[in-house]
Amino acid sequence: MKIARLLVCSLTLLLGTTTVACEDENDPKTWVKRLDDPAQRAKAIARLDQFYEDDMMKAGNKQDDPTVKALLDTIVDPLTKQYSAGNLDDKTRGDLMKFLAETHDPRTQPALAKALNDWEMYKTDDDARAACESTLAMTKAGTKIDQTLSDALWGMFSKFSLAKYTATPKGSERLVRALHDSIVTLHDPSWGDKAIEKLKVVVPDNPSVDQQKDQLMFWQLTAVQVIKELNYTKAIHQLVATLLTPSKTGALGATIQFALLKMAKDANPELVKALNGGDPDYDKFKDSFKDKSNIGVIARVMAQLGMPAGRDAILAALPNVDTDTARTELAQALVEMPDDGRCEAAYLDAYKKLTWDSSDELLGGLSPRIALAQQAAKFYDPKLLDWLLKEMKGAKTNSERIIQFESAAKLMTPDRKDDVQKAFDDLKKGTGAAEIANVQSMFDSVNSAMDKCKTDTSCYLSVLEESIPATPPTSYYKQVKSTWMIAMLGAGQKDAMRAELLKRVDKVKNTGARIAICEAMDQLAPAGDKATADALDKMIASDQASGDKDVIATDNTVEQIAWRLRVRGQ
Repeated sequence: MKIARLLVCSLTLLLGTTTVACEDENDPKTWVKRLDDPAQRAKAIARLDQFYEDDMMKAGNKQDDPTVKALLDTIVDPLTKQYSAGNLDDKTRGDLMKFLAETHDPRTQPALAKALNDWEMYKTDDDARAACESTLAMTKAGTKIDQTLSDALWGMFSKFSLAKYTATPKGSERLVRALHDSIVTLHDPSWGDKAIEKLKVVVPDNPSVDQQKDQLMFWQLTAVQVIKELNYTKAIHQLVATLLTPSKTGALGATIQFALLKMAKDANPELVKALNGGDPDYDKFKDSFKDKSNIGVIARVMAQLGMPAGRDAILAALPNVDTDTARTELAQALVEMPDDGRCEAAYLDAYKKLTWDSSDELLGGLSPRIALAQQAAKFYDPKLLDWLLKEMKGAKTNSERIIQFESAAKLMTPDRKDDVQKAFDDLKKGTGAAEIANVQSMFDSVNSAMDKCKTDTSCYLSVLEESIPATPPTSYYKQVKSTWMIAMLGAGQKDAMRAELLKRVDKVKNTGARIAICEAMDQLAPAGDKATADALDKMIASDQASGDKDVIATDNTVEQIAWRLRVRGQ
């Protein structure tokens, strides 16, 4: 075959014809040369793409295969230049971007930047989406992203109106997701100040649907996420100010809270400042919060951070607040703090100042007294049992008593089983059959753990390793009760008990049981624990890789506890 080809080439030379016929059609370099010919450009691009697909197939889709790498060394630069130069018909341009994006080759970045800079809604969506996805993939792989591409990505993000784009069925959800994910994952350091500026944009108290989509659901939410990923402490002041803006706190509050948690050491002083008042940026909208619920907003973030300085600030502020909402929220925050002997007393004092008619703007209708009774179990103090059993009698409804009873069941010790059983017998009176059946099932699970283990922490640790049946749905309370007993009985050996709990977290897949274990570890680490936090981070990474949706669903709480453990000692 080669001899025949040589004869043909020799003949064409003798006849004085062009040498084009002598070019090897199976050599990528032949087609690279044809890129300069407008008449052959589209065919050349398609042929080079085919070379890549063929080589990838032979290499088992391994891009680090020597043959594939050699091909890319030949074709990526000239193809990138072709896209960057423009002057391609729509189909050829789209096909070329698809190919370049799929390679995840760093040398394609000028073309990706052009696709983002030239994005036209509905017209070049596929190009922009492919560019975003390729940038995302390269970022995850640790590829250095050129500033030109980074700038282009932020430029597209800044002009991308989610409201306009999704106004018709033409809008691609895949593009929206790719743009958002690439921005958050790349989080270029140059974007910190730009993200702050996004958060400064005013959103009216009653924003339109379009304003909600663009400002709250896209631009400002993504800006907070970028700041969180950057750990951009310069933005803390703006984050707190945004949190205290009534039109924004509902939509952005949870994300801001997590961002501040990651920067806890620097964020806590600003939160204390906001709690005490006096900063015009923080006080700007305080009169817009009913019943001083702005204090509650700050208290909830301080609770998430769980730092001693936050605890001290709340203890100082609590006696002086004059609304039920502020009092309830500050008291609840104390449950999440490392207790130095003052928190529980202040908590009970705040409870006494509330009545059964009190209300809290942030509780959605739940009685403040019931909310405090529900959270009281997190003090892990069995001495609170008498108080809980007494307060059950004052609740207005059996549904409220059930909440109190659950806390009592968690704090119950073997010597108090008869007292709690009597409270349950009283609870049955006037409670619907279905409702009381659920409580009975929960109580049975709690009792099964306590009857088996009594005061033996090693026994309770073994219960955590037992399988949890799917029915009844309250079966996991056997493990929940075990975590409470371990935390209460092991208070004198916190480090050892925390280490034992850590060994078992990954074995427990039930959401409620796993969270209970992590909360117990948090309780047993008043001074923080970086090693445990690091171990939890590894577990979360493993969960994400497994794809187990049920387990992954718990990881947001686990991650928050990991951060609390990490920053508490700072």
